[in-house]
Amino acid sequence: MLKVMKCIKQLIISGLLIGSLGQTAFAVPILSFNNAQDTVSQVANIGDIVTFELWFSGLESEDVGGFDFLLSFNESVSGLNAINANFALTEFDIFDIFPAIGNLDFSGVSFLSGLSAQADAFMLATMSFVANRGGVSDVVISPFLISDAFAAELDVQVFGAQIIVNEGTTTPVPAPASWHLFLLGVLLLVARHRTHCQK
Repeated sequence: MLKVMKCIKQLIISGLLIGSLGQTAFAVPILSFNNAQDTVSQVANIGDIVTFELWFSGLESEDVGGFDFLLSFNESVSGLNAINANFALTEFDIFDIFPAIGNLDFSGVSFLSGLSAQADAFMLATMSFVANRGGVSDVVISPFLISDAFAAELDVQVFGAQIIVNEGTTTPVPAPASWHLFLLGVLLLVARHRTHCQK
């Protein structure tokens, strides 16, 4: 009876292994900062410029034919400094980025019926923020609609970013070394004058 149970167990395990060999894992499209495919965090001091690149990746089995999403951030902590769209992306017939206070509205669409030549990963835009005051600014992508070349909605993983701005501290200005040299020179002159007067 024990041998029969072992044989059945081995058959089940063998069947599961053979069945899993026939399955293919498909990559899920990803929208992330700096092509990190994860949440990105940058630390800055007040007045620093923080730069991010926004990337689509994981497009081995899918193509992006259209997108519409809102990127929001805490304007009081990190204000928008500059935004540069990647206009080298010729597959998008319409590609716009509309800045507003605390957010950026991204939209683009391709009228091409086939996007098989689209890269597996591409940069959508570069944006920079200026660190205004201490605190945390979450850079969040929501609500979003991303579709393929046939306008079918794609299931996309989206990762945000975070800008951590350190509180400003004032550092004391050190006395210049020339001040010390001046005092040393005065002391040497006084000492020389004393020795000269005593003779």
